[in-house]
Amino acid sequence: MTVRTPLALAVACAATLLGHSAAQAQTSTVSVYGIVDAGIEYRTQNNAKGDGQWRLNSGGLNTSRLGFKGTEDLGGGLSAQFNLESEVVLDSGATGSAFFGRQAWVGLEDKDLGGLAFGRMSTAIYDYTLAHDFMGYAPQYSWLTATASVPATGFTSRIGNAIRYSNKFGAFKVTANAGLGEVAGSLNANTQRGVSVGYEAGALSAQLSYDDARTAATETATTSTSNRSLIASGSYKLDTVKLYGGVRATQRKPVGTVSASNPRYRSDLFWFGASAPLSQAITAFGGVYLENKHGTSSDPVMLAGKLHYNLSKRTWLYATASVARAKSDDGTQTLTGVFRDQTPVSGHQTGIGFGIQHRF
Repeated sequence: MTVRTPLALAVACAATLLGHSAAQAQTSTVSVYGIVDAGIEYRTQNNAKGDGQWRLNSGGLNTSRLGFKGTEDLGGGLSAQFNLESEVVLDSGATGSAFFGRQAWVGLEDKDLGGLAFGRMSTAIYDYTLAHDFMGYAPQYSWLTATASVPATGFTSRIGNAIRYSNKFGAFKVTANAGLGEVAGSLNANTQRGVSVGYEAGALSAQLSYDDARTAATETATTSTSNRSLIASGSYKLDTVKLYGGVRATQRKPVGTVSASNPRYRSDLFWFGASAPLSQAITAFGGVYLENKHGTSSDPVMLAGKLHYNLSKRTWLYATASVARAKSDDGTQTLTGVFRDQTPVSGHQTGIGFGIQHRF
């Protein structure tokens, strides 16, 4: 088997470009796409007094976004590609922390040697596990990218200053990415590296991913941490019912000496779920997330589900519901919630939501 390395891809791309004549016909396409998702949500235990809260929520199922992507056929099986994508906060009209904070990359792809991209992008572990989460990474309500418990554990979803290589080999696919730290005198500080291998054949989809991210401090500073995740996950379609499942083992530890004030955290997350059509227009999704937080027997758990009512191929109404709870551990509880982007203030929480999503 020929070894297809990023260096080989770069050399081949350069050779192909030099071999083209100026008169050779080339085609280019640019697409505008996006998701607009908004709804009403209620969550219990939303402050220290135990009060609930109603809110208008942007992105209940998926983050609202606006994107531009394009490709140009350079001939000989080579193409140039780009992707720019911005978060849109519908309830205020604001953008995310950076205008193109979701995606901002350009690259080349060869039909045999694979693709090489540079910029800001989603990580391989994010892309490969997305299809195996029965809640679809939904803010309402999924624990896959980050558990809503204290301390929260999860993996890196996006990286900047990144290089990504990807290719397919029959039913298998592989992606490797690395985020450069750009810290003088350090090869590890503020870096990210990961690799994913996937398999798609018929009703079965499976993957194995590894992700390692470092904080921005110097690699020897006691405040610098390493966050590593290993995920095995998959899905299987049985006629109209689809099954989902996986396990994520995460370790977050200081690069320096582990101590009481600078501890190491370990967490194992298991999830199991299913989806099935209830009618031609309605699909139900549901399942459970189970977290084993090492060093405590509180074992947070979250039951979550949603209903999709399809108004068309691009527009649907949805309803979501979830309840999260941690067991008592020597008179104390691990703070646990249903919303991954909020630090919980109680050992239990319930949430419900209703919304509409349109894709274009």
